[in-house]
Amino acid sequence: MANGKFASNARETSKEGRELKLLLVDENTYDLDYYTEVLRYLGYQVQPVNSYSKAAATLGCERFDLVIVDQGSANFEGRSVLTRAVEVDHRVPILVLTRTVDADCCIEALDAGAHEYVQKPLTTAEIRELVNDYVKPSTLPFAASHLPPLGMGGRNDNASDHQSLRKAS
Repeated sequence: MANGKFASNARETSKEGRELKLLLVDENTYDLDYYTEVLRYLGYQVQPVNSYSKAAATLGCERFDLVIVDQGSANFEGRSVLTRAVEVDHRVPILVLTRTVDADCCIEALDAGAHEYVQKPLTTAEIRELVNDYVKPSTLPFAASHLPPLGMGGRNDNASDHQSLRKAS
């Protein structure tokens, strides 16, 4: 990790083959920088925004695969982003992060359409798991159906071929 920055060559893509785009909203500069770097390291295209009002405006102009918004204080300033995200596309998952868990804010966030309400700080592994629960990258799983039938192309149609395919998959 040179200069405190993460580096990754991996790029997560959607089923359509485009990079997965995440909106990250946090008025705390340290948290915004940290989570932006972690998400980029994990291969996501991240648009960091340090203002709830700017983020709410951005939601009407650009498409995102996931919205991650900080709660803000106990006044739940992130509510404006959550509300706007649901208005624009109710199918886009929204995660609310917070440093201070507040039961009322949690209930309000979930009732308003948030998919999760999570306490910070999060490790890279926790972020990966959380994001992967909601954003499914395009992965083409190995499937035997993509192979020519056994017995074609010089393969012998016998039990040992079936066994080697099972071990490889």
